[in-house]
Amino acid sequence: MPERIETDAGKLNPDQAAELALLVELEARWENLRKTPVLAQDVGPDTYDLRGIQKAYDEFHSKLVTYNKLYTPAHVPERLLNTPLRLAVWCRSMRQLYIAVENDPRVRCPVQLLHKAHRWAERMSLRLNKPRVGCPTPPDTIRTAIEGLSALGEWCDDLMSTRAVANDS
Repeated sequence: MPERIETDAGKLNPDQAAELALLVELEARWENLRKTPVLAQDVGPDTYDLRGIQKAYDEFHSKLVTYNKLYTPAHVPERLLNTPLRLAVWCRSMRQLYIAVENDPRVRCPVQLLHKAHRWAERMSLRLNKPRVGCPTPPDTIRTAIEGLSALGEWCDDLMSTRAVANDS
């Protein structure tokens, strides 16, 4: 899996920033569907909404191909966010992106993106045996999502400083 630093949103033109915001929200939606089993009383325990997952993937992949043909650097999907540093860098990058597009009427509130970030934070807190990060209600504005990404970045910083202090002891 390629390692990369997310694009500095301040250097993107408004159209590219808006397209990237739409793309990462579709990517997060697909990942969330893939990682979160669908709970339904009408189906067996091994049955998932595979058609919904496939439809989300097709929509994301189509947008990804189009975006990567039009813009550089290309967007690389599915970056692992499994360490406090990686999640913090990603949250800050996404925060910058959404600050850049906050007033763009083409861009919707990144509900799926914030859910993805909290899902990774939850996994990390369990793995590292650290206090869980609070999972707020889904954001209703881009500003609320920006604040949520900031809070997650700070939570990751706290995790890293706690680990550094523990390693020095």
